[in-house]
Amino acid sequence: MDPWTLVETGCTDTVVRRSPDGTRHAKTAATPTTQRELADERDRLLWLATTPVPAAEVLDWSDDGTTATLTTATVPGVPASDLGRGDAEAATASLVGLLVTLHALPIRDCPFDRRLGTTLPLAAAAVAAGEVDEDDLDEERAGRTAEDLLEELTSAAWRARDEEFLDLAVCHGDACLPNVLVDPDTLQVTGIVDVGRLGVADRHLDLALLSRSMAAPHLNPGYGVVLADRMLAAYPTEVDPWRLDFYRLLDEFF
Repeated sequence: MDPWTLVETGCTDTVVRRSPDGTRHAKTAATPTTQRELADERDRLLWLATTPVPAAEVLDWSDDGTTATLTTATVPGVPASDLGRGDAEAATASLVGLLVTLHALPIRDCPFDRRLGTTLPLAAAAVAAGEVDEDDLDEERAGRTAEDLLEELTSAAWRARDEEFLDLAVCHGDACLPNVLVDPDTLQVTGIVDVGRLGVADRHLDLALLSRSMAAPHLNPGYGVVLADRMLAAYPTEVDPWRLDFYRLLDEFF
């Protein structure tokens, strides 16, 4: 039997492989932390299967005490980050539609919590453990320390907590272009991947990360600031620029 093909390495202890026929992907984790994260992703995919939101189908889970492996059906399409300028523009409406569908899911039915009461302690723990990559910060925060960023986050958190309840929704949690698959012919969204952070949160979390991803020319040159702004303008509820900035800051810790 032909070997599975290595697709990518996320961190040192996580690898993604593709089956010879391309119909399955397997993600393997080899540390307690990454195994817990992989189990989180498995649980969220199983829950998403009960909703209208398209996502990878869980086919198998194995855990031998040393490594854990999640096998899923391959989501058809290409990452939205791969689209060129014309296609990216045409796909923007479908990206908005994906968020609208996801955010319309009843929060009472979602068993996963990513509200600030959950994520702020995780951010502080990441700093204490030295897990914040200070070499991979957004351009406007380049050169700053994790401790400095945590102080800024903590100072702003009171306002974000006060406003969070206004816009609670089921959120992807890492709604960047590579985590959305698109049909290259129809330019319609075919599914989402990397859903380990999915949960109930302020909808601005997804809006912040998707717009940042679209506006990053060095990462996704097919998009740009104009399309990012168009996406935000097309979202059917009012967007708060301050909360967009706050949730981009929060994302530095994950």
